[in-house]
Amino acid sequence: MHIELIGSTSAGKTTLAKKMVEAGKKRGIDISLSDDFMLEQLHLSWVTNAFARRRLVELIAFAVCLTCLARYKDFFGFVVREGKSSPGSWFYRINRIRNVIRKIGIFEFVSRRRGAQQIVLADNEGVLQGVHNLFVHQNSQVDVQKISRYVELVPLPDAVLYLQQDEAVLVSRTLGRGHARVSGGSPDKVVHFIRQAVAVFNELTRAPKIQERLLILDGEVDFLHEADNSLKINFHRPTELVRPGS
Repeated sequence: MHIELIGSTSAGKTTLAKKMVEAGKKRGIDISLSDDFMLEQLHLSWVTNAFARRRLVELIAFAVCLTCLARYKDFFGFVVREGKSSPGSWFYRINRIRNVIRKIGIFEFVSRRRGAQQIVLADNEGVLQGVHNLFVHQNSQVDVQKISRYVELVPLPDAVLYLQQDEAVLVSRTLGRGHARVSGGSPDKVVHFIRQAVAVFNELTRAPKIQERLLILDGEVDFLHEADNSLKINFHRPTELVRPGS
């Protein structure tokens, strides 16, 4: 099963993903984060330096992207156009494009290598999280039509877990840790950035294709919404990993 965690910056996706991996391993489940899965598959898990691991994952992801350029040409073209038209410097725009395209390589690698009984979790490296990279900026507004187009073009994981948090929590955490895309880090700028991120993900999760595989969780990891039954996706395992004591 390929599970993606999505949500605004500071929502707690990475923390929850790590807890899910820990809970799964205690139960004897073959589960890992996407980065760890990629490096394990290529016998590179011995690399422990965080910076080196990120660069390796990036190189592998871009190599995989080269093998599926034709398959995703419409998506790549869309990402390049949107990235080029986004606000900010050319370095900022190129970085946005690079971050989104890399996610396709990670998705494809996991899809090709994951066994039937394996669970792989993606948080900030998930393909749907790419909407945050592409559409959430310090000085812009949300274009819902572009988000709909993104959903039409992007490949989808088996299950999507949308982690929501109160705005005050998101703002407080972002002010505390800072964010590379919020220059100056003033409270007003952070509030705008967070509100835009929440609006983007709320719009994303309204798409029927996402609704079919969607679980929404609040900050206390209580389930607020379960997927449409049309795909008959079994969410027992994700629920078990999020709340192992339930």
